[in-house]
Amino acid sequence: MVYKWCVVPQCTNTTISSPHKLFVSVPTNPKRRKMWLRLARRDPKSILAHTNVFMCEDHFNMEKDTINYLKYKMGFSQKILLADEAVPTKFHCQEDRRSRLPDAGPSREVFFKRQRIDIVTECLRRHSTTTHTESLQNDDMIQEIIEPKGYVIYIIQMS
Repeated sequence: MVYKWCVVPQCTNTTISSPHKLFVSVPTNPKRRKMWLRLARRDPKSILAHTNVFMCEDHFNMEKDTINYLKYKMGFSQKILLADEAVPTKFHCQEDRRSRLPDAGPSREVFFKRQRIDIVTECLRRHSTTTHTESLQNDDMIQEIIEPKGYVIYIIQMS
């Protein structure tokens, strides 16, 4: 096995420390190579044009940036193929980028959870102060609320 190390500054992945990770060759096309190295904050002039350097999978969205990701993962392909327009976009290993680009996932999930709780609380409050007929109308409306992640809210009828 050939020893590979990630060219991205502050990334410590190598084929020895992370043997399960994929390493992608930096393009040899001068324009694309320069762009990739600049995105990684590596001086393109410090690496000779014919030197084969790599970036690890941590800097890509492998499912979107590759052509045959599923085939590769399932074992039907020995080599992973990058899409022509693929560029490295993830640089969480670099301290200054980590603080500027927080992962919005968990905070968004918390927002939706709070929103669901508010909706359920409001519905329960209305349910306790309305007549049975109004309650049934409200329940029909509530059961059709669909959130962005595809969750459907169901209210349990309390007697």
